[in-house]
Amino acid sequence: MQVKLLRGLAIGASAVLGLALVTLSAGAQAQTSGLRFGLAGSLHSDNGTSTFAAGGFFKYHLAEISGHPITGRVSFDYFFPDDGTWWDISGDALIDIANKGSNIKPYAGAGLTYEHFSISGFSNSETKLHAVGGINFMGNSKLMPFAEAKYVFADEGYFLWKFGFHLK
Repeated sequence: MQVKLLRGLAIGASAVLGLALVTLSAGAQAQTSGLRFGLAGSLHSDNGTSTFAAGGFFKYHLAEISGHPITGRVSFDYFFPDDGTWWDISGDALIDIANKGSNIKPYAGAGLTYEHFSISGFSNSETKLHAVGGINFMGNSKLMPFAEAKYVFADEGYFLWKFGFHLK
C-alpha cells in the first residue's frame, strides 16, 4: 500500500510541477490570448472519509465569441485514496455573476466529469453531470485565488470542494 501511495504522490507532484511550469512560462501569452492556467486542490468527502486531490486546469473566456460573460474550463485532478488510483477530467461552462465594484466575483455553471478509479482489482470509468459554483477573489496580484463547490450527480451524489489560484 505504501508503494501505491508513493507512486500516487509522485504522479500528482509531477503533474502539479509540470502545470506550474507551464503556468509560469505561459503567463505573458495568457494575458493577451484570454487563455488562463491554474492549479487547484480538492477535497472529496463521502461516508465519513475524505480524499484529497491535486490538479490543474486551463480556461478560456468566451465573452468575445458569445457576447456573454461565459468561460470554458477543462481540468484534471488526481486523487489520493487510501488504496487504488482515482483521477478525473472535467469540462465546464461557467457564467460570471455580475458584482460590480467588488473584489469578489461569483460564478456558476455545469459540465461533465469523466472519472476513472481502480481499487482492489476493480476498475471503472464513468461520465457524470455536475453543477459548480464558486468565487474568484480579485486583487492586485497576478494570481487570482478561488474557492468552489462542485456537486456531482451520481447514484449517490457527492460534493467536491476545490480551492486554488489562476493567472488573471
